[in-house]
Amino acid sequence: MAHLEKLISLGDIYILEPTGNYSKLWLNTLLDAGKEVRFISNRDLASYRKLCQWDYKDDYHDATALAYCGWLNINNPSAFLSLKTPEINATYQLFLEHERINKELKPIVNRARNLLHTEFPEAKNSKSQSSDKVDGIWLFISNSPQHPSRRKFWSKKLSKSIGTARQCGFSSEIIKLAQQIIRLKTRRIEIRQAFKQFLANPNYQFYCEAFEKFQLGIYESVIILCQIHPFEQFLDGDGKELRKVKPRKFGKSGKPITKRVGLNRFHACLGKAVKPWESGKKKGHIVTGSVLARIRLYLWARRIMAMSPPKNPKPQVQFLRDRYLKDIQAKLTEEGNIDPKFRGLNSLKQWGKARVGDKLVKLLFQELIEAYRKYREK
Repeated sequence: MAHLEKLISLGDIYILEPTGNYSKLWLNTLLDAGKEVRFISNRDLASYRKLCQWDYKDDYHDATALAYCGWLNINNPSAFLSLKTPEINATYQLFLEHERINKELKPIVNRARNLLHTEFPEAKNSKSQSSDKVDGIWLFISNSPQHPSRRKFWSKKLSKSIGTARQCGFSSEIIKLAQQIIRLKTRRIEIRQAFKQFLANPNYQFYCEAFEKFQLGIYESVIILCQIHPFEQFLDGDGKELRKVKPRKFGKSGKPITKRVGLNRFHACLGKAVKPWESGKKKGHIVTGSVLARIRLYLWARRIMAMSPPKNPKPQVQFLRDRYLKDIQAKLTEEGNIDPKFRGLNSLKQWGKARVGDKLVKLLFQELIEAYRKYREK
């Protein structure tokens, strides 16, 4: 414990190399102590070790290379993989908890509704009209505090039910399931409120202004913000997109290659990094990066394009919807049939929504740059 206290007292900024669960242990410890943590790529660390002309590798020389790299780039956010603040890390952990609750809640709700088919069939499809409230039926079954008018409503409905609960009462199994549902949904509501407070922070105002132009929901905004903060890591010192100019390796000397490092890194943070994949005679590409962010982008596209499209979409959203329809139309044959490489209409629509997510990332990056410039000018 004394050694840990000495480590925490050394400074305010700590440089780490991402090494799986071991680095996560130190990350959480340092963040809990209110310290700022920065990650350096393993590839960059090897370059600094080579710069020092160290041909061998051990913890002492790795630590020295980490310290040198961190000191040299302390005012250059783009040199680090990520800069974790305690608030961002705590919010990200809340998001992971929210995802775990969703996975745990679904089978419990399904089991409870199956029991309602027998015990109280008239209430099997009842749902709360607000995402900030627990369904009234579970409060009624578990005998939890509830508004008198709603309890009276359910009591009257139960008295006319054809289910077994009218005569024998609810079974102990469904009561336990209802109590679990209330506990999990109450916690999920608390997390949602915490997300709203997090997004209302003035420090994230320009992020939210860009998100609003695409009508991103609370969960999409939170996971994207946690992945891309701070936005300066994608920009150079002048507030422009980070680019690197490299000479051509093959062929006659000509125009150098401009590598869009900032945009590529932004794609990777949101789970849209495309990398070549090859195995034997098979060649292709794989998508890497944050799986959570990629899933949320797809769910956003699914909601905006199909499930509940906005009545008055913003110009950027309307552009993406038009692009979605054009992409699908382009994959139809002249006779109006589906391209044979797609297994059916659902497969084609899924491909179209993934394309919308790809386009959203590019447009969002441009909007964030504009919002960031306005933020700096204030």
